This record gives sequence, C-alpha cells and structure tokens, in this order.
Amino acid sequence: MMKAWDLGRFVTHYVNQKGDTVSHKKLQKLLYYLEAWHLVHFEKPLLEESFEAWVHGPVVPELYRKLKAFGFNNLEVVNDEYDNIDKEAEAILERNSIGPEQKELIQGVLDRYGSLTSFELELLSHSEAPWIEARKSIPPHVPCNNEISKERMRDFYSKLN
Repeated sequence: MMKAWDLGRFVTHYVNQKGDTVSHKKLQKLLYYLEAWHLVHFEKPLLEESFEAWVHGPVVPELYRKLKAFGFNNLEVVNDEYDNIDKEAEAILERNSIGPEQKELIQGVLDRYGSLTSFELELLSHSEAPWIEARKSIPPHVPCNNEISKERMRDFYSKLN
C-alpha cells in the first residue's frame, strides 16, 4: 500500500503528460477510482488512507489538508530529486513496490477517467452507491465525514467490470 500523497504525484504527472490538467478536487476523485479498481482487480487496497463521503465526492482528508491551499487551481508536480519528472514518477512506483500489473491498471484507470473534469467526476461519484450509501440520509449539500467502505467499493465496481 502507498500514501495518497505519493500516488497523487504520479497521477498528476501522468495526466499532465496526456495533456490534461489536475486540480485538487479532480485528484481526489481520480485517487478514488484508482482505489476502487485496484480493489476489484487485486482484492486489496492500493492506498493506506480511507475516503470520506464529502459534499464534492470522495476525499482523503489527509491529502485534502496538504493540498487545500491550491483551492481549485491546477496542480503540477515539481521535480525536486531526480534528473527529470519521468524518473521521479518511476521512483515513486518503485519505492512503493508497485509492480508492472499494478502500473498497467493505474495507467488504464487514468486513461479512462483522467480526461474528465473535476465536475464530471464529482457527478459520477455522486451517482454511485458507495458514496450515496456512506452519506446515509445526509443531503448531498450538507457536510459529511462518513467513511466510504472499501469493501463496498470493491463489491460495487466488481459488478461494473
């Protein structure tokens, strides 16, 4: 398992390389879909952290606190350790023991969801059972910090596979 912060750096770089942008809000949703599909294909979590059913969709609170200063602006990965950003992205995967099959899944999920806007991803997550059920009877516009069950994520997305 890896930290959302590390995966977020890889995701941001990968999506930027494809010509799309990543805001903090969009990153949270992309991480959610990566976790969901990883649970389906590998039957174990990719991320150490859990998601909560916030107003704008699934959120990893720890990552939110780290990135909230960016607001709705686009994120960019700053290469602070390697010769180039590609080497840093590969090092993130290696440091977290992400194998070739997991990398392929990550890239496939990002190819599928990465071109969607943060709003499109928000609407999609709001239409799906894991977020809806985690909120119970709380209206969509009311703050909520209920955890989204990883087991429920796996079950729901397995049916879409």
